[in-house]
Amino acid sequence: MTASALRTPARLAAVLATAAAFGLTGCSFSLPGGQDVSVDPDGVSVRDGESEVSVDGEGGVSVDNGEGEVSVDGEGGVGVGGDEVLNVTGGDLTEDCEGRAVNIASEDAVVVLNGSCTTVTVAGSNLTVHIGSADSIHVIGADNTVHYASGEPEVTDLGGNNSVSSGGDATP
Repeated sequence: MTASALRTPARLAAVLATAAAFGLTGCSFSLPGGQDVSVDPDGVSVRDGESEVSVDGEGGVSVDNGEGEVSVDGEGGVGVGGDEVLNVTGGDLTEDCEGRAVNIASEDAVVVLNGSCTTVTVAGSNLTVHIGSADSIHVIGADNTVHYASGEPEVTDLGGNNSVSSGGDATP
């Protein structure tokens, strides 16, 4: 197996499945080519130099190449560079922002984001979005209404007939 093994999802899946199938918990071993595998009750990880792929016991997956990280938690939350991103698609939703970046891609929905967000991106049409606070708000699409309860976010509007203003129903 070469150093590129971590970059090949099928090979990684085979290593992780093999470790799980044999119940290899609480152990570490090395593969030919220099990859180190660690299996314990908290999950499985494969490391090759600065690159690491891991799966935790709750189904979360993390890929780190030493220059950046991408992760997906067991509930579908996505993180980039260590920051978690909440992706909202379709339907009405009320969620605590918890310092995350949020991507909203929907139509004809009401989204309430309580608390502090880093960046909120709204892409769609006929959306009403209430934000507690955000560092920046990006609106793409048409006929969207975005309110923020506190702060002075940097606003980018790349659509038509959008409205971004203070107020709304979210708590800061």
